[in-house]
Amino acid sequence: MYLRLITIFLFSCFCNNAFADTLENYVAERKRILALQQEHRVEALQSHSFDVETALGKYFYLSSFLYIENDPEFFALTEHELNILKTDYPKYFYEREVLMTWLSDSPDEERFDKLRMIQKLAVEKNWPRIEGWATSILVSSLQTAEFHFNAILEINNYTPRAPHTDNASVTYSYSLLAIFYDMTRSLYWLGDHETNLTYCHRLKDYLPDDIYVQFDGLACEANSLLALDRTEEFQSKLKELSEQAEKTGLVESKIQVLLWSAAFYRDQKRYDLMYMYAKDALDLHQKATDSKSPFAFAIYNLLTFSQISLENLEQAEFYLEKWRKVSDTVNTSGPIAGVYDYIAQARILGLKNEYQKAADLYEEAVEDLFMVEGSFSFRQLKSVSDTLDIRELQLTKNQLETRTFYLKLASFLALILAITVVVTGILLWRLIRRKRDLERFSRLDSLTRVYNRWFAIDTIKARLKEMKRQDDKLCVALIDLDHFKRINDLYGHQTGDAVLSHFARLCKYQFRNEDVFGRYG
Repeated sequence: MYLRLITIFLFSCFCNNAFADTLENYVAERKRILALQQEHRVEALQSHSFDVETALGKYFYLSSFLYIENDPEFFALTEHELNILKTDYPKYFYEREVLMTWLSDSPDEERFDKLRMIQKLAVEKNWPRIEGWATSILVSSLQTAEFHFNAILEINNYTPRAPHTDNASVTYSYSLLAIFYDMTRSLYWLGDHETNLTYCHRLKDYLPDDIYVQFDGLACEANSLLALDRTEEFQSKLKELSEQAEKTGLVESKIQVLLWSAAFYRDQKRYDLMYMYAKDALDLHQKATDSKSPFAFAIYNLLTFSQISLENLEQAEFYLEKWRKVSDTVNTSGPIAGVYDYIAQARILGLKNEYQKAADLYEEAVEDLFMVEGSFSFRQLKSVSDTLDIRELQLTKNQLETRTFYLKLASFLALILAITVVVTGILLWRLIRRKRDLERFSRLDSLTRVYNRWFAIDTIKARLKEMKRQDDKLCVALIDLDHFKRINDLYGHQTGDAVLSHFARLCKYQFRNEDVFGRYG
């Protein structure tokens, strides 16, 4: 029976360790894949190590396609697999719930409520990574719906718990680096380009050795400078961007440089050059068949308006139709996207001399503009900046003090261990000595150091019983000292005690080991 219980216990321990190792390996493998650039991720997934026959392995395999696939059906699991995730791996069940909420076509408010519910649950369960993941998707969803002010408030609430990251890879969390990206995006669309420029600098400074972060920081600066009409500085940044794009070798980087060049010439009213750079961006985008470039919306936007400005009606309508077919991304939904669409249609109708229809569309555009949050001064949210400053300072201090802390901790633990050993030794020694004293005192007379009355009588009783069983004989003698009272009266009790002790010593050494000798009086 006991052997069976031990076997079951050992087996359960082994299984738990095996499951823990598997989960740890899956987490590390997914993190490694997500750290790759998109064009290399699909190739890496062809030689994955996930066991897709299990619910956990299948989920980790599918979730490694983040930002590559945007079809909810692609990430589908059976009811049985979902139940296993929810029961055995609840954190990853709710991690998936965040992903599926993001990919769903539910109304905005419904998605916001679901994400906030998961946020709250993660806080209650003490799942900081899941809370961050839900917050990041909520921020992204708010930005898509053009609620940039609300997005900044969500960022501010989570910033004190945002983890540091050493690279720009996606790990289903919400790092401080990702927060800087989201802050620059929301500040730009709120029209606070000066403050946005500050956050672009902070983005670059956060990971100065990461070439991809540096490119994004430069692109952010270029975007803000263009909006601020600081032409010379923008051209300087554009040159740096071109050099960085060559270093990274990424299609997205090259497309982005071409788009900013097109935007620059749009502001210079050089619509022929605007079209040329936008067309080059489109050609590069179409050639990179393995690239999931998010810039299609911007490309067709620039192409459409360049052809409108050049009064090429047929080409303008062609690119407008292409623009509308672009799949939804963060840049293609919300009130601003609708405004751009109405303005493009109105200008095309103007080229056709259909001025009344054009006027109606301009009215539609104006109505949509009322849905967009007004210009924003970051002074209204100084606490957001303060929170980020404090968080950055905390991370810097933590990084500088980590080694010293562990050295101090090791020294402290060694000292505590030494003190514990000494104190434990002293306590054990005292305990042993105390035990011996108690044993001795419980059977010895304190004056004569022979058996006391109770121990002697108990011992004699035991001997009597033993002798009776063996039908043997036993002698019991009671010794009295004559005239002992005179000794006490003449010489005092101390002398009497000395006489008793001396007499006890004399007698004790005359008896055998098996004899019982004690003080009865």
